[in-house]
Amino acid sequence: MAPVAAGQPTRFAIQKARGKGWKTLEVGEDLDHARARFNLMVRVNPRAYFRLIQLDHNAGAGGDGIEFNWKLIELHDPNQGGLAGAGRPAVPARGAPRSAKARTAAKGPRRREKVPLPLKFYAAVVLAGLLIGGVLYLRYGLPGP
Repeated sequence: MAPVAAGQPTRFAIQKARGKGWKTLEVGEDLDHARARFNLMVRVNPRAYFRLIQLDHNAGAGGDGIEFNWKLIELHDPNQGGLAGAGRPAVPARGAPRSAKARTAAKGPRRREKVPLPLKFYAAVVLAGLLIGGVLYLRYGLPGP
């Protein structure tokens, strides 16, 4: 990594996974404060992926000081149930992915729940509508003498 320039201190960023990328939530210069904020964010939203990274200014880049080299300090993986980072695996080892047929077989047979239709109620509503319509036709629809 490139050495840190005198005018650019090391920064620490907290990022949250968004879609296929990461969104930076906070950037600070104090590691202890960044760790405390990282732990707070994990406690507030334990089902999200968070990472705490160290940002070192890339002095060799010609981008007006906006390019950084980064190093992972901590990673919160909700599927692992803890923190990963610096020497700890971020994702547990798994076997080969299963096919769709194997996944449905693992779930067991699907049972359809039988829901009785209220046919008697539907028939009663239709019959009542016909009777009311017939009475209204006889009262108001027949031509007078």
